[in-house]
Amino acid sequence: MNIHSTNHQSTHSATHKNNQNNKNIRLALFWAILGGFGTLAGFPYILSLMSPSTTPPVPLPILAIAGAIQSAVLMFFLSWIGLRLGQSLGLDTPFARAFVYGAKLPKVSKIGLRLSLVSGILGGAILVVLALLFQPLMPQTSTSTSLKIDLWKRLLAAFYGGITEEILLRLFLMTLIAWLLWKGGMKTKNHPTKLAFWIAITVAAFIFAIAHLPVATSIWTLTPIVVIRTILLNSTLGIVFGYLYWRWGLEYAIFSHFLAGLVLHGIGGS
Repeated sequence: MNIHSTNHQSTHSATHKNNQNNKNIRLALFWAILGGFGTLAGFPYILSLMSPSTTPPVPLPILAIAGAIQSAVLMFFLSWIGLRLGQSLGLDTPFARAFVYGAKLPKVSKIGLRLSLVSGILGGAILVVLALLFQPLMPQTSTSTSLKIDLWKRLLAAFYGGITEEILLRLFLMTLIAWLLWKGGMKTKNHPTKLAFWIAITVAAFIFAIAHLPVATSIWTLTPIVVIRTILLNSTLGIVFGYLYWRWGLEYAIFSHFLAGLVLHGIGGS
């Protein structure tokens, strides 16, 4: 065995890994900045949901900036983990990666773009209709739900859902679940099985939906219909977003989620 050749290969491999990690750091910083912006954009909407009698501990501009910075720091670490683990799974953010490192932008998938448009606009409209259909079945509210929130605040909130939530739910959570399933044995040769991806997609969507139950219980008594409505309305499109991320990249999921948010907040008034 040529020891010199072996050492050279090991050094080259280590250098390649370090370069990849450095690239992930820069790309994670990019997503952290966008995630912080998404949080800042959603601040006026979130503020409108608070009771008028609530007095913030600090001036609102400082509170908004502090929240955005805190979110950006969290998004940096979550993005780095997602990007790092995603390398082994074929999950990535191809357009952002090319932009950050000055590479040639990948070709836009017509199928992926079409599915993003349809799932975002039509999917958002379907959720609005479903919410109306559930309304007669819901128990009496414990608090008033007739909030008058300015349209511009509702539309800005779409940036939070489209960017910040996708970083958290798809780039980090879905990638982590798929990676754990892959390491747990759900693989064919060196790649995760399709079932592993579908489980990751579904679990990430359901975790997001279940996280909305505390908000639902602040409005209604927790009954089976409340649980069904909350999980159905908050998980259905998440499965589509996860599929888009898996097949074409995070940017397609972000675009679809953003469009759905515009429909839900703009037309639906939520």
